[in-house]
Amino acid sequence: MTRKTLFLAIATVASALSISLPADAGKPGRASVAVVIDQDCYSQTKDAVNEYVDAMELDGKTGILLIDEWGVPDSIRVRLETLHREKALEGAVLIGDIPVPMIRDAQHLSSAFKMDQKRDWKESSIPSDRYYDDFHLQFNFLSRDKDRKDFFYYSLAPESPQQIRSDIYTARIKPAQGQDKYKAIADFLRKAVRTKKAAIEAAGRGTNGLALAEPDRVMFFAGHGYNSESMVSRMNEYKALHEQIPSVNKPGGKVDFINFDFDKSVKTRLLSALGDEDLDVALLHHHGYNDMQLLNGSPYESTPDGWLALARNYFREKMRSSRNPEATRKDFIKRFGIPGEWLDEASDPELIIKDSLYDRSMDIYTDDIDRYDIKARFVLFDACFNGAFTEADYVVPHYLFSEANNTVAALAHSVNTLQDVWTDELVGLFDEGVCAGNIFKHVWSLENHLFGDPTFHFGAVSDLDRKVSMKEEKAGIWRKLLKSESTPCDVKCLAVRVLTRNGNITGEELLDLQRNSGSGIVRLAAFNGNVELAGNCLTEAISLGLDDSYELLQRLSARYAGYNQSPELDGQIVRLYVDPLTPTRVMFQLKAPLVDIETGKATELVRKYGHWKGDEGLDSLIDYLEVCGKSLSADLANLESDSPNARNARLFIRSQRNQCRADILDALQTFFAKTDDPAIKLQIAELLGWYRYSYAREKALGICRSLHSAESDPVIRDEFRRSISRLGE
Repeated sequence: MTRKTLFLAIATVASALSISLPADAGKPGRASVAVVIDQDCYSQTKDAVNEYVDAMELDGKTGILLIDEWGVPDSIRVRLETLHREKALEGAVLIGDIPVPMIRDAQHLSSAFKMDQKRDWKESSIPSDRYYDDFHLQFNFLSRDKDRKDFFYYSLAPESPQQIRSDIYTARIKPAQGQDKYKAIADFLRKAVRTKKAAIEAAGRGTNGLALAEPDRVMFFAGHGYNSESMVSRMNEYKALHEQIPSVNKPGGKVDFINFDFDKSVKTRLLSALGDEDLDVALLHHHGYNDMQLLNGSPYESTPDGWLALARNYFREKMRSSRNPEATRKDFIKRFGIPGEWLDEASDPELIIKDSLYDRSMDIYTDDIDRYDIKARFVLFDACFNGAFTEADYVVPHYLFSEANNTVAALAHSVNTLQDVWTDELVGLFDEGVCAGNIFKHVWSLENHLFGDPTFHFGAVSDLDRKVSMKEEKAGIWRKLLKSESTPCDVKCLAVRVLTRNGNITGEELLDLQRNSGSGIVRLAAFNGNVELAGNCLTEAISLGLDDSYELLQRLSARYAGYNQSPELDGQIVRLYVDPLTPTRVMFQLKAPLVDIETGKATELVRKYGHWKGDEGLDSLIDYLEVCGKSLSADLANLESDSPNARNARLFIRSQRNQCRADILDALQTFFAKTDDPAIKLQIAELLGWYRYSYAREKALGICRSLHSAESDPVIRDEFRRSISRLGE
């Protein structure tokens, strides 16, 4: 495309939006925020939208109104990029029916999503506004969905950077089906303006009477099955939040905690706690669906009657879900020796109602939320799908769109998300007058999304917020903040992130910080810096983290030990795995790197360190390692066979995205050369990109380059280019 043609294309695309640009937009030292809204929504909510745009002045920022007339993502992206370049745009608020970019060929930019892309594109693509806020990422347009006209499919271009570095923040304001759409949006925008005014007023009075001067009341919840229900994890988070958010340590401030097992049905307690007028920030760790927050599992029972009641309920549910009830009945009676009348209860109308009410009591449904007044100003949903804004109904808007609710901003996920990430990262910046958008644009992945007002902040907007929004990149400023003893911990963590991403700090410096900082939060930030660099210091950073006293750092180090697999870590991995004091969730993460150790060496190390369960535990672990070793040998033999089983090969190769075994690279290269199956070749090309954190990264990169240069299939070549970029960044 020639320069002239490119200009005409941009001009045509940009004309799809009507823009209201204030005279002071782009004034030196003054950030701007774009409010992007579809034409129909604007015509119905005009007064509230204009009031919200004007309210940006309260924060010393300029509001810019963009009315989307065509409903095409490209037009919005081009305009936002232009405003970022010319008018100091720091973020965008996407209101109403703004088109949804559905991203493909970028699962490595998500935390957990790994679906076969041969499945329905609606399911196997990731709804992501990174298309709108990261201008470095490059995409190839694929198609518009025939049924969902708001879905636009894009492939992450092979030549694109393969890491997220958002230039601006974005947030969605989108009600759920069943809510009065235009009224909900207008009411919310007015609430956001009132909240902004109240925060500034509270800060000016130096009081926290409106719970807005500072985030001094924080609550976090831990659900059933989350982080292996590790109490050490919960204890460490409680301590870390006191370190991250200094205001909670002041008189009247506090961090509250609710665990799922406080009650047989904890949802009433949790929803009531979320209604506390003084609550500022709620951090909710649980599993979820788009329209459910999953809280409880089977309750703990201490009496025979309780045990029997749970058992009978279990068998009734199994009978109701059986496709062949009579066969299931016979099997249960034979296997478990239970009375037949227990199984006959499955069809009892009274018990059907009772069991349904019991199941309903275990979790939060969207209509449960509507019956409570939620007062937390900011809510973080550490759960899968609660932010699935492509669904007719999803959890987040039931917190945001109620006149009685105080919630004005939330972070949630459009698809599934990984448990073992630093969920609370940089949340302490709320205590420093930084707005939600400028906090979370530093930490999100492909599936993270802000909802509500991204300009929400506690107290008055700070100089730090301006540094972040104006992309202050002078290394000296951030180094000074990092070195000062008076700098709050999360500000130091932000400094580490900025210095790392701008190439102004080395892996060795990050190691030094990880060795010597007295703050677990700062040590974790330094570790994450070396993960991001993925250079020669990563193995040592993992080694340091494996023996750290901060459980989350230890846990994430165990996770990356599974990707890294350096033989230097073998002894530590085994020692910690057999140690009775190793926290539960750390143990969970250690299992992957443990089975990746060569079987003979692993059993030798296990015998060296012993097992806290004695000979029985020792023998059981060795048996397990030997079974895993035999399984690997069988998979490698299949790859090396003259007539390999294609199905088994595909399953094994796909599984390696989570394992990245260094000892299979030669076999993969050999197998690639002899197979004629383009689907398997594509799998291998993609798999090699996951070796970014492996100690054998350079070997994987060399194989990628070699196979890429000899490959003629353009689709496979493109995947190799993505992997080379991932490994070489």
